[in-house]
Amino acid sequence: MDNTFFFMLGLIVVAVIAFVFIRKYFMLKSELKNFKEQINQIRTTDREQPILVASFGASSVELANEINALIEDLTTLAREASENEKKMRIVMAGVSHDFRTPLTAADGYLQLIDKILEGCRLASVGTTEEEKLIETDREFREYINIVHDKVSYLKKLSDEFFEVTYIDASEKITLGKVRFDTVLSDVMLSAYNTIDGKGLEMKTDIPEEKLLIAADEHYVKRILENLFSNAEKYAVSFIEVSVKQLDGAVKLIVRNDISDDLATDTEHIFEPFYRAKGRSGPGTGLGLYVCKELSDFMNFNIEGYIERDVFSVELMMPDAE
Repeated sequence: MDNTFFFMLGLIVVAVIAFVFIRKYFMLKSELKNFKEQINQIRTTDREQPILVASFGASSVELANEINALIEDLTTLAREASENEKKMRIVMAGVSHDFRTPLTAADGYLQLIDKILEGCRLASVGTTEEEKLIETDREFREYINIVHDKVSYLKKLSDEFFEVTYIDASEKITLGKVRFDTVLSDVMLSAYNTIDGKGLEMKTDIPEEKLLIAADEHYVKRILENLFSNAEKYAVSFIEVSVKQLDGAVKLIVRNDISDDLATDTEHIFEPFYRAKGRSGPGTGLGLYVCKELSDFMNFNIEGYIERDVFSVELMMPDAE
C-alpha cells in the first residue's frame, strides 16, 4: 500500500513537472512568435511602438528591453544618416549651381569673341591684311569651336547634375495642371532644326485636343528635351512620336531606330552614366537617368525597350482631369 502510494505520488509529481515544462515551452514559443511578428511590423511599417511582452517573465522582459534599446539606436542612426544625406544633397546642389555660373559666362564670352572675329574679318575685306587675317580667323575659329564644344559639354553635364541633386534635396512639390500638348509642341519645334539637320525623318501621331496632366511644367519640359536629345544621338533614319489619351492617363511613346552594332542593355538605360556600347561622340550618360528621377518625382511611369533595332521609351503620365 505504501509503495503504491509513493509510486502514484511520484507519477503525479513527474506529471506536474512535465506539465510545467511543457507549458513554459509553449509560452516561450508563443512569446518568440510574438516578438517575431512585432519586429517584422517595425521593419516593414512605420510602427514606432516598442516591443511588448505577453508574459512578465524576467527573461522575456529583459530580452524585450534589449531589443527596444537596439531598435531605438538603429532608428536614431537611420534618422541621422537621412539628415546628413539630405544636407549633402543640398551642398551638392549648391556646388552644382555655382559650377554652372562660370560655365555660362565662359560660353557667353566665347560667343562674343566669335562675333568680334567675324567683325574683324568683314572690316578687312579688300585690304592687304585680308589673306593673313582669313588664315588667322580660320585657326582661331577652330580653337574656339573646340573650346566651345568642351564648355557646352561641361555645361550640359552640370545642368544634369544640378537637376538630379536639386530633386534629391527638395521636398515633395505640389503638382499642377500642365498643358502637355503645348509643352510637347514647344520642345518638338526647338528640336526640329537639329533633327532635320541630321537628315532624320520625324513621324508624329499626336491628337489635336487639349491634354492636361498633373505635373510640374519645368520638369515635363526637361524630360521631353532629354528624350529627344537621346533619340537624336542614336537614331539612324527616323524619330517617331505618338501620344495617346487613355483612361486617367496620357501616354507618350518616343521611338527611333538604332544601328545593328549598338549594344544596349535596357535593364540599365535609366542608371546614371550608362551609355550604350558602340556609341561614339559626346554625351553625359545622365539624360535618361534624369528622366527617370523626374518621372518618379511626379509619379510618372517610364520604361524603355528594344524590338527589332527600334528603341522605344514609354512615358505614362496621370491625367489632371
